[in-house]
Amino acid sequence: MTTEPRLRPTSIPRPGPKVARAFLIALGLGALGIGLNNLFVPTALQADSVAQLVGKAYLDQLADFDRHPFLIRSHAAMGSLFVLAAVFQFWPAMRRRYRQTHRWVGYAGLALLVALPVTGVISTIVYPFAGLAGVWPNLVWMIAIIYCAVQAFQAARGRDFARHEIWVTRAAGMTVGITLSRMYGPLLVHLAHMDTRTMTALIFWLGQGEGLIAAEIWLRRADGPVAHLARMKARVRT
Repeated sequence: MTTEPRLRPTSIPRPGPKVARAFLIALGLGALGIGLNNLFVPTALQADSVAQLVGKAYLDQLADFDRHPFLIRSHAAMGSLFVLAAVFQFWPAMRRRYRQTHRWVGYAGLALLVALPVTGVISTIVYPFAGLAGVWPNLVWMIAIIYCAVQAFQAARGRDFARHEIWVTRAAGMTVGITLSRMYGPLLVHLAHMDTRTMTALIFWLGQGEGLIAAEIWLRRADGPVAHLARMKARVRT
C-alpha cells in the first residue's frame, strides 16, 4: 500500500529587510518629489494633470495654496530638507566618517520631524479643503511622529544609539509615507468613484502606516538595532 506524500501548504513570502529598505528609499524620493513640486511647479502647469488624476474640485485646494503660499511652501521646504538630511543620517559610511556632523544634522532632522506634522495639521486648518475630517488623521499622525521623535532624542542624549535608531526610523517611515497617500488619491477617485473632498480626507489616514510597517521590517533585520538590543538583554540575563 502506497501513501501519497503530503503537500505542505504554501506560505506567502514576507517582504524582507532589503525590500523594506528599497520601499523606504522610494517613499523618501517620492516625498522629495512632492516637496519640490509644491515649491517650484506653478499651478498653471499642473492644473490639467491634477484635474485628470483627482478631479477638478482639487483645483480649489491649489487655488488656496496660491492665495496663501507661505505655509504650504514652508511645509514643502521642510519636507525636502528632511529627506536630504535623512540621506546623510541613514547612510552608514557617512555616519561613521563624520560623527560630529551626523550629530548636528541629527538634531536638525529631529526638529524637522516635529515641525513637519505640526505644520501639516495647521495646513488642514488654513486650507480647509477636506474640512474637519482632514484634521483628525493629521492630528493622530502628528502625535505618533512627535512621540517617536522625542523618544529618539532622549535615547541619543542617553547614548543609547540602538534605541535612538529604532525610534527615529519609525518617525521617518511615517513621515515619508505621505508619498503613498498621494498615490492612493487617483485610485480612490477613479476606481472607488469617491468625490475629491472625501478622498482628500481619507488619504490622510493612509500611507504613514505602511511606512511604519516597512520601518519595522527594516529594524528587525538580523544585524539591526532590535536584534542588537535583544542580544544585549540576553547577555545581562546570563
